Amino acid sequence: MMKDADALDILRAQGCAVGTPDVHTGRVRVWIRGSDEAVDVEIGRELHELAEGKLSFEDIRARREDETVVGTE
Repeated sequence: MMKDADALDILRAQGCAVGTPDVHTGRVRVWIRGSDEAVDVEIGRELHELAEGKLSFEDIRARREDETVVGTE
């Protein structure tokens, strides 16, 4: 089983800048390689799937947009 630290190392090796995981929110900010944009990624499964290529930044961004819509209703 992959650890969060391993997933962060994989993302760094892929050229992404990675922030420090925030234990209060359960997320870590990952800057998209080659841009000034960042996405907040949930620690654990979502982070692992991003590192493994099972999820894209666009998938995660769409999830966050859905959360925003649900949270304001």
